[in-house]
Amino acid sequence: MLIRSLDRRLLRYERPLRKTAEGFLKFHKEDEEVEIYIVNSSQMRKLNLKYQGVDKPTDVLAIEDPKFPGGKSGSLGEIYLNPSYLKSQPYDIHYILIHGLLHLLGFTHQKKSDNMKMEKRENAVLKWLERKY
Repeated sequence: MLIRSLDRRLLRYERPLRKTAEGFLKFHKEDEEVEIYIVNSSQMRKLNLKYQGVDKPTDVLAIEDPKFPGGKSGSLGEIYLNPSYLKSQPYDIHYILIHGLLHLLGFTHQKKSDNMKMEKRENAVLKWLERKY
């Protein structure tokens, strides 16, 4: 697992996010690799434009490894987190990391039923992490 801040001001997030990501992978019995990058709003805006065609920052981007869709036989993909964006949101960076990792496992929230499944799993992971860590 790689966790790296692409902005020196965000280095303080690396260690706590590693713990959350390791717990998430344990919970799901996943041994695939994942890369997690912590970026500022300017960097996220460029990434969001590149990957989603949206010219504004967002909280998280989850990019599947194109060589291994679904994460089989290699890497789940990359997660980009923007802590600055989260200051105006009702959730924290650990929640949004879990959200992004679930996207890499195939969870979506396009339909209401999918959204409910995703929220249920997010809450289950958070509760499990609270008990274990």
